[in-house]
Amino acid sequence: MLCVIAKLDGEATGRLRSLQRLIGSRAPAPSPVYGHITVAAYLPEDDELFMRSCAGMIRGRRAFTVRYERLDVLRETSVIAAIPSVPADLKELHDRIVREHGPFLDQWTGGERWYPHTTLLHAPGADLDAIRRDMERDLRPFDAGIGRIEFSRVLDTGYTIVGTVGLI
Repeated sequence: MLCVIAKLDGEATGRLRSLQRLIGSRAPAPSPVYGHITVAAYLPEDDELFMRSCAGMIRGRRAFTVRYERLDVLRETSVIAAIPSVPADLKELHDRIVREHGPFLDQWTGGERWYPHTTLLHAPGADLDAIRRDMERDLRPFDAGIGRIEFSRVLDTGYTIVGTVGLI
C-alpha cells in the first residue's frame, strides 16, 4: 500500500508527542507520532503511476495550516486520534485524488468515510474513552503547518518514505 500523507511541521509533531506522554501505563507504549494526516491510501502493488499522478496534482500547491482542537476515539480501529480542521486545500487534494483513483483506494480514504486525523494511540482492549478524557484535559488548541506531501509505503514492519513534494 502507498499512502499520500500531509506532513506536519516539527513543532506540531512535538505537541502531539507531548500528548502521547499522558497515556502513561494505561495502555501499551505507543509508537512515537510521525506527524501526518493520511490523504489517500492506494492498494495496488503497481503504484509508480499513482505516485507520478499525485505528484502532478500536488506540484505548485501552496502550503497550508490545520488546527488541532480535539481528540476522538475511532472505535472500529481502536485508536485515539487528534482531529484537525480540514481547510479547503486539503479537502480539494483529497477529492481530486478520489476522482482520479477512487476505485483503487482503501475503504477509509476512498470517499465519504475519509476522516482526517493523526493517530496518537492504537490499543485494542484499553479504556480509550478514559485515556482520551485524560489527554484532552491537557490539549491546548494549536496550528500545524503543512509544507510538504509525502508518499509512504506501508511495510510489514512499519513504513518508508519513498517520495516528497514540497508545497510553495
